[in-house]
Amino acid sequence: NEVNLTSEVVAKVTEILVAEGDKVEKGQLLLRLDPESYRNAIEREEASRRQGVISIERQRLALALAEKKLERGAQLFERKMIGQSEYDDLRNARDLTRVELKSSEEALRRADAILGEAREQLSKTDIRAPIDGVIVSLPIKVGETAIASTNAFAGAQLMTLADTSSIQAELKVDEGDIAKI
Repeated sequence: NEVNLTSEVVAKVTEILVAEGDKVEKGQLLLRLDPESYRNAIEREEASRRQGVISIERQRLALALAEKKLERGAQLFERKMIGQSEYDDLRNARDLTRVELKSSEEALRRADAILGEAREQLSKTDIRAPIDGVIVSLPIKVGETAIASTNAFAGAQLMTLADTSSIQAELKVDEGDIAKI
C-alpha cells in the first residue's frame, strides 16, 4: 500500500519533520507549509464577518425606526393629516429596510462560508500521514514551493509513504539457485 502525498494548497515548505526511511504513524505531522497567507485570509474574512454583523445591527435599528414612522404615519393618515402618497412612501421605506436587512443577513452567511473555507485552507498547511508506514521517497526540500494538484495539472509530489508491514515480491529465480531458497 503506497500513498503519494501532494499538497492541496500552494505554499512554501517551512519545515520537514521526517526523513527518508522514517517510520510514521497515521495522523503524525510530516511537514509544514507556510501558513502566513492563509492566516491573513482568515483575518480578512473575520473582519468582513464583523462588518456583516454591524450591518445587520444597523439594519435592525433602521427597520425599527421605519416601523415607528409607519405607525405614526398610519395614525396621521387616519386623521387625514397626511396624504396617501406620504403614507405609501413610509410603507415603502419600511419594506425596503426589511429587504436590506435580509440582504445583510445573507451577506453574513456568505462571510461565514468564506471564513470556514479559509480556515480549512489553513488546516491544509500541516501535512499529516494518512496511513502507518515508512517514508520511501522525499523529493521536496525546505524552501521549495508545494504546488497544489488540480484536474488539469499534477502538483509537486511532497513525499511517498508506503505500508511495508506486508510485502509480496515476485522474483525470477534460476533453477540452480532454487535449492538455496
